[in-house]
Amino acid sequence: MVEDTDSASRVTRRLERKAGEPAPVGAAPRDRLMQLVGWFAAVVLALAIALVVFVPAARGQLLILCAGLFAAGALLGVADSAPARPTLKLLRQWQVTRRYTKAIEQLGSDKLDVRTSGIYALERVARCDSARNHPAVMEVLTAFIRERSHDQGPAEPGRPIRSDVQAALTVIGRRDQKREIRPIDLTGADLTRADLVGADLTGADLTGAHLTGANVYGGHLSRAQFAGADLTRAHLACVDLAGAQLKNATLRGTDLTDAKLDRADLHGADLYGSDLIRADLTVADLYGADLAFADLYGATLTGAHLFDAHLHHVRLARADLTGADLTGADLTGADLTDADLRAANVNGADLTGARWPRDTAVPDGWTLNTGADRLKRAGGDEPSFRIPRQRRASGA
Repeated sequence: MVEDTDSASRVTRRLERKAGEPAPVGAAPRDRLMQLVGWFAAVVLALAIALVVFVPAARGQLLILCAGLFAAGALLGVADSAPARPTLKLLRQWQVTRRYTKAIEQLGSDKLDVRTSGIYALERVARCDSARNHPAVMEVLTAFIRERSHDQGPAEPGRPIRSDVQAALTVIGRRDQKREIRPIDLTGADLTRADLVGADLTGADLTGAHLTGANVYGGHLSRAQFAGADLTRAHLACVDLAGAQLKNATLRGTDLTDAKLDRADLHGADLYGSDLIRADLTVADLYGADLAFADLYGATLTGAHLFDAHLHHVRLARADLTGADLTGADLTGADLTDADLRAANVNGADLTGARWPRDTAVPDGWTLNTGADRLKRAGGDEPSFRIPRQRRASGA
């Protein structure tokens, strides 16, 4: 953990005490030897200078190279002597503390460029200066985002995210996750239209966060917490959301093309009109989720839990629903052309007007319309509703 300003004073006092401490046993002979080596190195350097003048070019260059290497090694030996190492370590610690303290002060500035400079200075402290400072820097930056992201004024169409908040997000998104002690905490943050392309937010807590229109293409969000979050019209194509918690999240009109959502918890999630083309929803929990008018063409829903899900007019053509539980689901007008329904459970599901796969047995209690691939209840009338030519726009 990075020390505060008082620690800088303590480091200075320790340096002063070091200067007055008696040398350890055996240190005097070693120091005298190092002094002799240093003097010898100086003599060698003087000879090297003389060789430049008096020795022919080819021979002189060789001797100068050897002399320079020897002198450099001798000087490094003096700098790395045992008495010097603790002092150098304290100096480095003092420098890191100064950089950290200055960066914190910059974050409180009323000038945008100063705050942004402080953010990147903190990144240097976390990444380059000391691994132990990483958790403290991440906590400072996440607290900055949670607080300052709500100072952007009322949401307006096309309004970009504040540049200092975006800078902090960028730093967090490319952090060294191996140094993590606790998950990134962005609960309730307003990240509307944020740029998180390729960001690594694995395991992050975004409960109740606002990511409307955010671009997270190719991001790493496995095991992230999004319960109650708003991701309306967000760009989540090719995002890794494996095992993510999205219970009751809003994803209306969201682009989840080729997204990885296996084992994700989407219980009660609003996915109305979203694009889930070729998405992986293996063993995902979609209990009571709203997927009306969503596009799941070629999606993988093997073993998925779709109990009581709203799937009317959903496109499931060529989807893999092997072993999926569709008990009580509303599949009115759904397109299941060439879908794989082996071992799927459709007991109690409403299949009225659903387009059924030609090579799949029709469920008990249902029959195909004459000259069509749509289902109707056995002995019942033709479905009276009209299948729309295209999905309604999200939010309609």
